[in-house]
Amino acid sequence: MMDEAQPDTTADPVTDAVIDAAPETAFQHLHPLSIILKSLSLLSQNLIAIGVLHFSLFDQNIAYTSLAALCLIALVVGVTALIWSRFTYQIGAKEIRIKSGLLNRNSRSIPFDRVQDVSLEQKLISRILGLTTVKLETGSGGGEDGTLDALALTDGEALRDMIRDYKDGLKSETIAVTESASSEDRPPLFAMDNRRIFIAGLFNFSFILLAILATIAQNLDFLLPDGFFDPRTWITAISEEDRINGLSSTARIFGAFLAVGSLIFVGFASGIVRTFIREYGFRLDRVDSGQPGFRRRRGLFTLTDMVMPIHRVQAATLSTGPIRQRYGWYHLKFQSLAGDPSGETDHSTAPCAQIEEIAPILADAKIDQAADSLAFQKVDPAFWWRDALIIWLVLTIVALLTGFLLSAAFFAIILLAVPVTTIRYLKWQRHQYMLTQAQIFVHSGWWKRKLTILPRRKIQTVDVSQSPLDHPLDLATVTIGIAGGSSIRPLMIMDMPFEKAMELRQQLINQTANPQAADQTGM
Repeated sequence: MMDEAQPDTTADPVTDAVIDAAPETAFQHLHPLSIILKSLSLLSQNLIAIGVLHFSLFDQNIAYTSLAALCLIALVVGVTALIWSRFTYQIGAKEIRIKSGLLNRNSRSIPFDRVQDVSLEQKLISRILGLTTVKLETGSGGGEDGTLDALALTDGEALRDMIRDYKDGLKSETIAVTESASSEDRPPLFAMDNRRIFIAGLFNFSFILLAILATIAQNLDFLLPDGFFDPRTWITAISEEDRINGLSSTARIFGAFLAVGSLIFVGFASGIVRTFIREYGFRLDRVDSGQPGFRRRRGLFTLTDMVMPIHRVQAATLSTGPIRQRYGWYHLKFQSLAGDPSGETDHSTAPCAQIEEIAPILADAKIDQAADSLAFQKVDPAFWWRDALIIWLVLTIVALLTGFLLSAAFFAIILLAVPVTTIRYLKWQRHQYMLTQAQIFVHSGWWKRKLTILPRRKIQTVDVSQSPLDHPLDLATVTIGIAGGSSIRPLMIMDMPFEKAMELRQQLINQTANPQAADQTGM
């Protein structure tokens, strides 16, 4: 359902009349530097193609390659300039109009009333040049519905404040400037310095750096010797005597530990680098003008500046892990109807925070933490032993077949069931739920632990389903849907006794939350 905010009908009619009668600005182009930015983006995507042509079709002839590169640059810049000349926009008193298209002209009108979110995004070059990208979302297209590339930063901020003030009925530039200045002076709700970002990076172990290097190597494999990715090439490169007798047992063990240590180091380094790129300069502020919400700014190379209205927050999730939880670190996210510039609906609100830092943020979002005095309920033990039984059965069959047909060593396959069963049991220990008068809490996961807090007034649907494996045990899964359709993942409580699941469904349907609070959902 679309969340439509209406302008304040109680605003001064004289002021409204003056604004409505105000002359509209003429259609204008984006900043001319957008031609260079767009051209650089397109050219960077074709660097590999030029390299491939240089080493294959042009037989490493620098003259032909240079000529092809110049032709490509001229073509890209020419087409980009032509597109820029045909893209214009006009900011009116109540709407923004966008005209675009070379052959097929497209004219769009986006009323301020329908704009749900306005976000600013600055890539590295844009930040150097003082430019920004303005993205408008109306909630009808599953993402941004209007994008203005390469506006001056002051113009982008003025447009964002203008839309926010219009929706609040303020329509005053002085109020917008005063509020913007005061928000900078106030201490943030949450912020991360470089030390905190480094700690967060340690818990974001990743092999993405290794994957990037492998991708580059595969795309430039014509520069590598033949058989570079074939292990037999490296084995045959050393004689049998050198391979076996040339290394002592200590050297072999040290080499194995070195290889494993290198992978672990790459994983931690990748996580730290990714976290610094994404979370650098993280700052979360409370926005009181317009529709109350949270303003989040972050990014090293791409700076994003977005405002998330509180009334569009659907649920909160607290993510952690066994090690992180031991030291009190949690990652707070809000599931929201508003999409950020990357299209995600899970907004990172406090990536590496202690509970006492998270508490005021949840309070501002009108979401309560779980009281220590309330007990969570576990789901049926079949959650772990039923799957464990199936795993043991499958692995036993595989071990017997491979052991008798191939080698007796394959009988050891059945031992894999031990860690799998253990992990499933630990997940069952964590899969718990608790229902209060206003909210439902659901724990899930063991290694990746998550607590989902869902206000009952946000619930849209409650489904009870049974799989073929559930019927014999009279179990069921409760799926709780919230606004946002497929863009927001439903909340699931698995392997509940069927009668208990139906009872929970009835309790969730008969919401006892304050009806006035439900009206604030914007549905």
